[in-house]
Amino acid sequence: MAKELDKKQERDTAQIFDLILKQLIRLSSVAVIQFINGLFDTNHPLDSTVDYPNTETVSKKLRRLQSDTIIIIGGTYAYHIEAEIGYDESIVVRVFEYGFIEGLRTKTISEDGSKISIKFPSARIIYWETTKKTPDEVTLSLEFSEGEHYDYKVKSFKFLEHDIKELEERKLAILLPFYVLKLRKQTVSAQTSKRRAELAIEMKAIVDELVMMADRAEASGLVNEADKRIVLEHMERLYRELFAQYAEFKEGDVMLQDRILTYSEEAELKGKAEGRAEGKVEKAFDMARKLLARGMTLLEVAEIAELPIDKLKTLVPR
Repeated sequence: MAKELDKKQERDTAQIFDLILKQLIRLSSVAVIQFINGLFDTNHPLDSTVDYPNTETVSKKLRRLQSDTIIIIGGTYAYHIEAEIGYDESIVVRVFEYGFIEGLRTKTISEDGSKISIKFPSARIIYWETTKKTPDEVTLSLEFSEGEHYDYKVKSFKFLEHDIKELEERKLAILLPFYVLKLRKQTVSAQTSKRRAELAIEMKAIVDELVMMADRAEASGLVNEADKRIVLEHMERLYRELFAQYAEFKEGDVMLQDRILTYSEEAELKGKAEGRAEGKVEKAFDMARKLLARGMTLLEVAEIAELPIDKLKTLVPR
């Protein structure tokens, strides 16, 4: 019974990780393009368009296939990302299956109908955690009845084998929440409260570093304010999912909650300040319109309303 509960917990956790990834890859266009460039070693301009094709299909067995991890950059370049905790032999089949669906959506047919071209998206498998079985590259060998075969290869990205500095250099800021997995296995196997307390201190230091990286990512334009808030919220959610059952990790969770709350308060205050400033300017323009209607000169109105003359010229009919 205990083993069944553990398996259910792992399935639930994996589903949460999957859902969070699908939300993160829909952040701002700049953040997503940075992510694609870092993961696929590409160099797409940051002002490129980002699209998510509707790839839901229904199989003959009435099974829905939904691959919303396909991203199209600049209207041309398609990328497919799948993520997995541990190593699942079937994941490359799913990558191929979803890639084939996307290929059919964009297929081209020659004028005489003798050739159909199907372009698969570039694919990566992200392994959040790895085992000895986790490969650097997974190959699906396609064999045809005529004796021909083709090897479909997908590269792996072993997430936790990269330290935080490497992730920052690759501009993978939107993946920061998943780094709370770093000490999960050690914590699960810890036999004493003392050992868990040691791991909790280490985990708190990791979270501190992750939060500082999120700050630097915003400062450098890698992510915007809204992106950063979502990244931090998901980081706290995953931290709670993985460590809430351990009393020793409570301090780290409280610290993350406080950081998110502080950030939310700062964003709210900034928004109110910007709103007040915009309201003040609008009132000044209302005053300027009335004064100009009374026959005052632009110079006189500019002095009274404290607005630049070049801005006031837009209020004068030509």
